[in-house]
Amino acid sequence: MTEDILYDPNRDLKLVLKVSSNMCNIDCKYCFEKMKHIRDAFITEQQLENILKKIKNNVVITFHGGEPLLIGKSKMNALLNIVNLYKNKIKSVKIQTNGTLFDDEYAELFFKKYKDLNIEVAISLDGTYEMNKLRVDYKGNNTFDKVIDAYEILDKWGKKAGMLSVISKHSIKYVEDYADLIMQIKNLSFVKINPLFNIENNILTPDSISPMEFSQFIIKFGMIYIERKIYKKIAVEPILSMIQNINGKESKYCNYNKHKCFEFLSIYPNELIGPCDCFSINDFSIDKDTYFLEDNISKNILSNKIIPIKKLLDKCEECDIFEFCVGGCLSQRYYFRNNEALSKEFCDSKKMLFEFAKQLKI
Repeated sequence: MTEDILYDPNRDLKLVLKVSSNMCNIDCKYCFEKMKHIRDAFITEQQLENILKKIKNNVVITFHGGEPLLIGKSKMNALLNIVNLYKNKIKSVKIQTNGTLFDDEYAELFFKKYKDLNIEVAISLDGTYEMNKLRVDYKGNNTFDKVIDAYEILDKWGKKAGMLSVISKHSIKYVEDYADLIMQIKNLSFVKINPLFNIENNILTPDSISPMEFSQFIIKFGMIYIERKIYKKIAVEPILSMIQNINGKESKYCNYNKHKCFEFLSIYPNELIGPCDCFSINDFSIDKDTYFLEDNISKNILSNKIIPIKKLLDKCEECDIFEFCVGGCLSQRYYFRNNEALSKEFCDSKKMLFEFAKQLKI
């Protein structure tokens, strides 16, 4: 069962293309990518084509980084041209960006030249100007205004975009303001709220929040979400998945479903491959002993280096709320594994969310 949760060879692969390696044009104070030891490089057209040739199943592609728009419009055009050549096996194309480099020329490239790819955009924004203060450029300037400009450019092109937020220690008190912002950005397609759980020396960093603090934020936001009927405008994770799981519906969000880490392949320059990029490529690189990627994943799932992740899932299978929590984010738990108190708090925080979600049972 554990192997099936980590990877199902019959499902579509989700490729996270680290097109700019971990290079970025901004200097977020909590950036996990900075901790990865990766050579600065861009993914080339040949590397991308080599990867796509070695995939048997259909794929979902996300251009990621670092900052994917850092590669420039010419290189982006070249990569999208390769994607277009393989569009018979590509189910969707997404761009995850910090938004600061997005302009009308990128919009024309994505939505006019490659209109048939139906490219979806999601932007990183941690909330209001105050909540977003850890997302700064290399001069220390808050990126908030440039991100709002990006949403406005997208709206001008008639496009919606997602929003990915990281909730840090100083921003947990701004729940009401966060809800206000969601209602103010008129072209949001979805929102995903993530916790800042950075670990150094087996303890949370000063800007990070605890699992309980994150659950409290989600519960407070969830109450506002329902009271104001924000759900009629926009789906917000993890609220949506909590409602789905408590009502016996399958979530599509990996934190709350049984399709996890190795269904998301992170592709780095020089064809370095790892699972979900929340794990470090330095810890979990996938060996490429056979031709097809799916076969390599299946082989790696059985290797000794995956045992620590499997042990995390093994602990969950007897849990009373497993069908609700489904183990949560395994990368978070992996980095908590040497701190017993944090590991316990993670599970307790999920039980808190479960009790709240029971109120949402239809």
